Amino acid sequence: MGNSGQLAFGKKVRRFREILGLTQESLAATAGLDRSYIGGIERGERNPSLTVILQLASALDIQPAQLFTEVEEDSIVASQQTASGLTTTETSEGLAIGFKYDKYDAKYTLPGATQSQFDDVIGVLRDGLAADAGRADTVSRAFLSAVRAWPNANPSDLWTFVLNRAYCDRSNHPSANSRLNLEQSWKRTSGWALERVLVEHYGKFIKSQGLSVKLSSKAEKAELLGVIEDSRIVPDKADVLMTYDNEGREDLLGIIHVKASIAERRTDDVPMSQALIQAGYLSVFWTMDVKSFPSSDPVNRGEFGAADGEDISEKRRDIEEHGHFSACFSYNRNTAPTSDERDTPSRIFVCDFTNPDDRFAHFLLDALRLQSRRSESG
Repeated sequence: MGNSGQLAFGKKVRRFREILGLTQESLAATAGLDRSYIGGIERGERNPSLTVILQLASALDIQPAQLFTEVEEDSIVASQQTASGLTTTETSEGLAIGFKYDKYDAKYTLPGATQSQFDDVIGVLRDGLAADAGRADTVSRAFLSAVRAWPNANPSDLWTFVLNRAYCDRSNHPSANSRLNLEQSWKRTSGWALERVLVEHYGKFIKSQGLSVKLSSKAEKAELLGVIEDSRIVPDKADVLMTYDNEGREDLLGIIHVKASIAERRTDDVPMSQALIQAGYLSVFWTMDVKSFPSSDPVNRGEFGAADGEDISEKRRDIEEHGHFSACFSYNRNTAPTSDERDTPSRIFVCDFTNPDDRFAHFLLDALRLQSRRSESG
């Protein structure tokens, strides 16, 4: 395209980017390009190749042709709504939830669910977003409503196929969020929300047994973790702290690394986890083990793979053979737990949200009792 065409194209890219609330940096990261290159395109200084045009369109969640035609702002927002909107249909098997997944018209069937239940759960999300009650708190409340409504559903499916998709459906957001990039917002919000889910579900029961699981300020993290003299300890990376009362003094039992997927910052957390374990503290990996591939009927299979055989995944070896964490707890029922026959330094367990008095809680409480015996004898 000529100079005038480049300038018009660049203005259109900038227009879409700003309407979606993206910075040049975030657009570049999503499109797999350099930020300075995005700046050059928007100033009309770059002549993008077809490959770059397709990358930009995909990152902006639009059709490539929309970068070359005149489109009103309202139409741009409407195209985002169409791209992310959910559909629901009651069937004999439950509620079929439809959504766009890459190039596919995907469907996930929520067994035994009704439209009324779905409306109630999504209502918690929509009402919280409308009231500006805090996005992370709102997502946490909506998810806990979902696991109460559908206790037999796979929790990880509810997280990725229901809450994630509903959050990214623009119709569930107030008009004040019309310029918000929902995919990017979900990535930021969901991590904090998942930490709140853990604390809300387990906090009261575990507290009754003498152990606190809590979200802490930066100062509190620094103070509690400061007793460990190891450069690998980075307090800001501590998601959920476990503490207990030791003769009137709050002491650290360990931390819980909370992640939606196995790949998410897993390797970043390993050095601190090893430092914690070597210093005698608990370091638990807690995850939804979210992983699926685009298709018309996606399956949230997780990332651990088979529990035994010749092709054991490296992510499973990290836990079972290398002992990078004290234990791993997955809330994806498709995750294969560590085989009872295997003698391993650390194990993978599968839990759900039917009762806080479960294997995860007992693992923490067993560690607390062991620590108490050590304190008494030492």
